[in-house]
Amino acid sequence: MDYGQIERQTFKTYLAFSGLVLFFLLASFAYVFSSTYRISEITYNEDENLDYSSLNKLLGTSIWLVSDEFSDEFYTENPTVEKLVLVRKMPSTLAVSITLSDELAFINDTRQKPPQSFILYKNLYQKPSILNTDLMKVSITNGPVQEGFFEEVATFVLTLKKYPINLSNVTLKYDGKEVTATHFETSVNLGGPIDLARKGTLVGYYISEVPCNGEIRIVYTDDGSNIKAVKNCK
Repeated sequence: MDYGQIERQTFKTYLAFSGLVLFFLLASFAYVFSSTYRISEITYNEDENLDYSSLNKLLGTSIWLVSDEFSDEFYTENPTVEKLVLVRKMPSTLAVSITLSDELAFINDTRQKPPQSFILYKNLYQKPSILNTDLMKVSITNGPVQEGFFEEVATFVLTLKKYPINLSNVTLKYDGKEVTATHFETSVNLGGPIDLARKGTLVGYYISEVPCNGEIRIVYTDDGSNIKAVKNCK
């Protein structure tokens, strides 16, 4: 076989391979954009008071093109949502599963007039509210409030949730320097608003298992690696 025949044979092989690839690309394109696989129904729990307009925009689009990036606008429009899962149900139904973020605490900030009140969610969203709900109460009387303060409050509440405590009976007060937790006749000085999750384990223990009518101060050990409670119970 001379050089010219080899070139012709190679060119024929290339054309055959390219034609096969093009065929599969066109077939895939037709499959993805087929009217059979265009979203015609979106199912979700209508009892939840949420804005579904961003999801409804997906009606008529290919079900194969749905990805997590379509969730961004939904999260922006619904800040109380913690998790959104989109499930394809072939050929044309999109099922939406939503997990709402938990309400953790009712915050009352009296550093300004009029005072500002809001509900703190697990995802750290702050929703203005004037209702004194059945949540743990947090009072901020002085400041400034350092960065990460509300995250510390959230971890403190989540820690106390592990104990058999009615959190509506717990009050947290921050005076700009120290945090004090109060539960009926028990007052616990937590020191500065740091490491509140770990400090919360001691608070939960003394409130639920070893009641103390009096004052408790949580301090660090000499080497700073652990915490301990100094009690002054009646």
